Amino acid sequence: MENTESVALIFYSETYESSIHSYTLPEEQLIYTALPAEAIAKCKQERDRTPVLIVVENKLAGFFVLDAGEAVKKYTDSSGVLLIRLYSIHPDYQRNGVGKKSLKLLSSFIEHHFPTKNEVVLGVNHKNTAAQHLYKRCGFVDTNRHIVGSQGKQFVYQMNIKKA
Repeated sequence: MENTESVALIFYSETYESSIHSYTLPEEQLIYTALPAEAIAKCKQERDRTPVLIVVENKLAGFFVLDAGEAVKKYTDSSGVLLIRLYSIHPDYQRNGVGKKSLKLLSSFIEHHFPTKNEVVLGVNHKNTAAQHLYKRCGFVDTNRHIVGSQGKQFVYQMNIKKA
């Protein structure tokens, strides 16, 4: 079991390029997300998207994108909101606390790097119960709003960013 004390969130860096390109997920998880290499390519085209790496002892353990663009409006009418997209934990790091720790770090990461943002939202597929439980344990709440994603109905979850 990995030491989850060393979990950190960092902005994408080309230092991790080989890890990004070798990052894989089981097919049953890929239906809900995309691989980091695809997401980073899209981030380079869309300036409102920021790729974030989840690292454990400087090794790539997970990935997500923070989106401040127009897509946020599909999830909420509020302003000052970031959308989490494509959150995943590499299979080598699943089920050992890395996901929980990374989401617990999210509030302070956003507060530090995106000081004008006070809320984060995401869509989670109605069939992806493992992700739903993880998000709820980490401070997200179900808004009772739904959107339709590429794989059907998604629940919209929200978390306030605590200001120090």
